[in-house]
Parts: sequence; structure tokens; C-alpha cells
Amino acid sequence: MAVRLSPVRWALVLLVVGLAGVAAAVVLWGPGDARGEVPSVEATVVAPASCGGVDAYDRVELRIGDQTRTAKLDGCGHRQDEVIAVVAPADTSGDFTVQVAESAPAAVSFKIRLAAMLTCLSGLAGGLYAHLLGRRSQATASADAAKELQDVVTPEVKP
Repeated sequence: MAVRLSPVRWALVLLVVGLAGVAAAVVLWGPGDARGEVPSVEATVVAPASCGGVDAYDRVELRIGDQTRTAKLDGCGHRQDEVIAVVAPADTSGDFTVQVAESAPAAVSFKIRLAAMLTCLSGLAGGLYAHLLGRRSQATASADAAKELQDVVTPEVKP
């Protein structure tokens, strides 16, 4: 015997599921990282640094526009004259630090956001299904208990 939900409760359940879907869609198609692909520049290591020291930054030489600049590399242990792809900050005036291009944060791709949304929606659907199964088993158990109680109170009379 299944428990019937009233139309108001079904409307609330569907409202919650719908709002969760809309929220997931907003997260999926909402504003992402505006940078997209990070432009990289090739840099040459001019002064390698040991990774054990306090100032463990290699010095690199890179070309920005028509100028050749020297900057600190946020890393250590590279070889002299090694060419590395780096990402320079927007403000390159004065002394600045560059990152190795492979370690620079990039935008989250559409496929990853889609997978996250579908995972959340499937978890929500599974939770709702488990809730409905739990209510069904509670109703079955209470119906069985009521039948047993009725059998105890009014035993069958055999002729």
C-alpha cells in the first residue's frame, strides 16, 4: 500500500526539483572565467635558483611587446638557457613575477560544468527516489503493524 501525496505536496516537490534545475542551469551557463585561454610567452632561464633557498625563484628573460625584460619565475630548479612557456601578469611595470604556463589557472570548460550539473541533478533525483522509497516502506510497515494489531484485538473465531 503506497502513501499518496496530496497535490500540494507534489507541487512543492516539483517546485524544489525545478528550482534546483534552474539553479544548476544558471551555474552552468552563468558567467565563467572571462580569461578563457591564457596567452603564454616564451622565456629563457638566465639565472637558475636552488629550490632549497629562501629566495627560490629562477630569473627569466622574456620579450613583452618590443622590449626584452627580466622577471622572477614562480618556480625553481630549471637549467640555464632552458626555454619555458610562461604567463606574464597584466601589469609588467617594475619588478614582476611570471608563472609557468602549465601551472597557471585557466577557465573551467563547458564539459566540466555540464558534468557537474548532471552529477548534481542525478544526486537530487536519487535522493528524491530514496525519500519516496523510504516513505513507501514506512507506510507498508505501519499497514502491517495495524493489521497485526487488528488480529490481536479481534481474533478470528473458528467454528
